[in-house]
Amino acid sequence: VGGSITETIVALGHENELIGVDQSSIYPKELTSKLPNVGYWLTLPQEGILSLKPEVVIVSNQARPQKVVDDLPKYGIKTYIIEDLPSLKSAKNKILQIGEILREDKKAQEIITRIENNVLKMKEEITNKKRPKVLFLFSRGEGTVMAAGKQTKPGVMIDLAGGINAVNTDQYTKISSESILEMNPDVIITSNHAGESGLDKNIVTSTNAGKNNQIYSMDMLLISGFTVRVDSALQELSCMFHDKKLSYCK
Repeated sequence: VGGSITETIVALGHENELIGVDQSSIYPKELTSKLPNVGYWLTLPQEGILSLKPEVVIVSNQARPQKVVDDLPKYGIKTYIIEDLPSLKSAKNKILQIGEILREDKKAQEIITRIENNVLKMKEEITNKKRPKVLFLFSRGEGTVMAAGKQTKPGVMIDLAGGINAVNTDQYTKISSESILEMNPDVIITSNHAGESGLDKNIVTSTNAGKNNQIYSMDMLLISGFTVRVDSALQELSCMFHDKKLSYCK
């Protein structure tokens, strides 16, 4: 339960032991799309989990309701609760925790070493570069567009990759086309087709991001999951922020 947890299990070579996932587990799609889905990780139905008769449940500490998670051991299910916070340190702890559960400590450490090396390379390249003003948007449907605040996972990722969040709030907030024009971000990143959710495209293209063709789309799990691909996600973001002029940009 938790997209980054599922992804870590696969990265550690244990995909054949997975018997079910939650709705946030969308990568790798060719695997997760074929597995039974127990529901959304913030509104977990106990029946969905119990019906699969799992021996082990590995679950994010952000999963809710708490009572559903707390009750799992009563049914004889080994339950492991994994740290899942918006930080690089937490992302690495997550990999170590799951590596220990699956007895893949060496593989887990190899992934962490790769992440550390790639993040260090990124930090070296963006040092002393101007930090652009960045806005991350996603659609909640029905014409509602949300912007990621500073303490959200995308907000933390923006900061780590060398950007300044255009939004002053800490959490997610509803945003209008007029607010975007007023913020005038240098880079806009969208997810889940935010551009098709009632935003005035003429206003969006009037921002610095629009004028300089700095409007991008990014997979929600990649920018917000702090997954085993966090190094790739940060490098991809930093390339967006610096017009793909870094050595690792494609």
